Amino acid sequence: MTKSGVTINFTDNTKKFSRQVSKNMTTAITDVTLDMKRVASASAPHDTGFLEKNASHDIQVGAKYVEGTVGFSARDKGFDYATWTHDATYNLGKKSARKTGGKSKYGAGSVAVGKGYLTNTLSTNQNGYFNHMLSAYKDALK
Repeated sequence: MTKSGVTINFTDNTKKFSRQVSKNMTTAITDVTLDMKRVASASAPHDTGFLEKNASHDIQVGAKYVEGTVGFSARDKGFDYATWTHDATYNLGKKSARKTGGKSKYGAGSVAVGKGYLTNTLSTNQNGYFNHMLSAYKDALK
């Protein structure tokens, strides 16, 4: 007796997708974290350059998460210059006024130099950062 018909095989690719999603998301979060550090540094006030040079970032990869952080640390004789320049109200000095601020390769606009340089970077570019991560996620599922 001859068999005829159609055979369909189903393959479980969840492990493959999981590895690819993890890889793509690590790359995307690294991309946006480094971009945010660069833009915030370009938007930080400038006097000696110490603040801009003391931007830091960290990427943490766990079994079920990827996390990127950006921070600034600038202290002089116990005074927290990074927090003060981020949170206080002040007039920009001449060197800061000459800076153009930062522009993300993922976001929509420029971030002005001065107060809120880190939080303004995120709020200005959050949609672009989200879209970059979403694109990386979708690419992993292809």
